[in-house]
Amino acid sequence: MEKWINFFIRFFPTPAETEAWVARCEALAPPNNHAKIMMHQAQRLISIADDLPKIRRHAESLQLMFYMICAEHLAKLHDKFNGDGQSRKYVHRFFTNFVIGGDRHALAAAFTDHTDHIMRPLPFDRAVDMLYDIRCDVVHEGNYWGFAFHDGSTPMTNIDPDVIANIQLDDLRAIIVRGCKNAVTERLNAP
Repeated sequence: MEKWINFFIRFFPTPAETEAWVARCEALAPPNNHAKIMMHQAQRLISIADDLPKIRRHAESLQLMFYMICAEHLAKLHDKFNGDGQSRKYVHRFFTNFVIGGDRHALAAAFTDHTDHIMRPLPFDRAVDMLYDIRCDVVHEGNYWGFAFHDGSTPMTNIDPDVIANIQLDDLRAIIVRGCKNAVTERLNAP
């Protein structure tokens, strides 16, 4: 259980709450173990993204791809969807259903539309679409170097898509992990 506890501990108020949540997930057995599988997959997919800079520096789009795969996968598992396709729909479902409160507002302010040099925040749904499109560009075109997030001191201007990233990749990661925690918790508490 240590692997799961260590991964999720910063997303709970206390270590004891993290341990109790992980223990509840780990106690589940087939066929009612969707929450356990979701917890495991979230940790695995996010951890792959965390490890990528060790082998491919300055490839934030590649890390983002794994975050988006995680979002899609957890939404499908939550919904008990076993089919193929509908990736964009499930990515939207993840962000709409499980990214809540301050995280939702942060994502709505994370990118500034720079099209035609008109500066306006990218609305929440368009931000999700843009992140999904970047994922598709990596998956289908192999372009994993074309997008940059805020570097900690400076927002990054991107060309395709034409946006300014006002959010660091680590902050987006935290939003997605909290969304994963929300999805797992909802499935854990479902009848």
